[in-house]
Amino acid sequence: MKKYIIIGIPCLIAIIVASIYSLGSKNTIQYKTAKIDKGAISKYVTATGTINPVRTVLIGSQVTGLISKLYADFNSVVKVGQVVAQIDPVPFEHQIKKAEAALATAVASLEKAKVNSKNNKKNFFRSRKLYAKKVISINDLDAARTTYEAGVADEKLAESQVLQAKAALEIAKTDLKHTVIVSPLDGIVISRDVDVGQTVVSSFQTPTLFHIAEDLVHMQVNTNVDEADIGMVKVGQDTKFTVDAFPDDVFEGKVVEIRMSPIIFQNVVTYNTIINVDNSSLKLKPGMTANTSILVARVEDALRVPNAALRYTPSEFLKNEMDKKALTERKFAKKSSSHIWILDRGELKQVAVKLGIGDDTFTEILEGDVKEGQEAVTGETTSASAAKTSQKVPWGRSRY
Repeated sequence: MKKYIIIGIPCLIAIIVASIYSLGSKNTIQYKTAKIDKGAISKYVTATGTINPVRTVLIGSQVTGLISKLYADFNSVVKVGQVVAQIDPVPFEHQIKKAEAALATAVASLEKAKVNSKNNKKNFFRSRKLYAKKVISINDLDAARTTYEAGVADEKLAESQVLQAKAALEIAKTDLKHTVIVSPLDGIVISRDVDVGQTVVSSFQTPTLFHIAEDLVHMQVNTNVDEADIGMVKVGQDTKFTVDAFPDDVFEGKVVEIRMSPIIFQNVVTYNTIINVDNSSLKLKPGMTANTSILVARVEDALRVPNAALRYTPSEFLKNEMDKKALTERKFAKKSSSHIWILDRGELKQVAVKLGIGDDTFTEILEGDVKEGQEAVTGETTSASAAKTSQKVPWGRSRY
């Protein structure tokens, strides 16, 4: 009897331990799931851009001079033809007087040339009569003819000098007009680059005095869209964006232009995409950075799966415990570009799917043996004890 008791006690202990071990190993894997449902999916192309006025004019000076007066400042509202700056006109007034004097001199020279030409003409005709009567020689006649023709040329030269002097006078008058700087359009001054007393030099490049934006109600966003995404962007697509100054506000716009000229920086190719924006609130200011999202595709009633389900892969422990049917389905799914794992009556199954558009949360399912309401696995949790067990330990099918 003692012999049986001694042998039986260890066996009983072993059975109890095995039972406890088996019970503890069950339900060691729990699944995180999300339902496959139907809803709207929007695909966006994101890009960073800068907010600018639709039209900006740089006002400069065509003449060199000293800024004597400023009639506009930052944020000044100006109208067409309004004087915004004055260059000291005194030097240009002197230039006009100088040109007028030069013109008077040229006119006097012309009168003198006409008198001389008239006198030389008389002498020439008189010399011809005298030569006909053999009173003077042929040399005297030639000299009279030469003097007459030279007088005619001098008269023409004097006339051209008068024209030249008149042109110089008009240039001087035009320069004087250019000392008054006026606005070419209705708008608002967004930048003033000069001060009173500053000398502006106009030589090979016109100096800039003001930046005037035509209208701050209608703005545009200049975005740089990556070459990988530019094929999806079309004129007329809706756009939304945010700015750092108003992080809680979402502004809307439309794509109006995609410029063909590429922008290449550090081997990255982007394309300038113009987005028109209504800035009636005047919250947006030139130069702000806009984080834009361009709506390139939208499906209203799409069969969709959470993106987390596409990233889920069973753990090595779970793969080792799968039955042959699951392994067969997994091999079939590998032939497809994408797959998801679903729980069907507690069974973990891998299903091949064809995906459509996606956003930050969901992705559209175009084809696949799935339907609305099914549970897609997005993750799993494994207890520490299960990780230490052998590969022959059964795995649980509970989920939450």
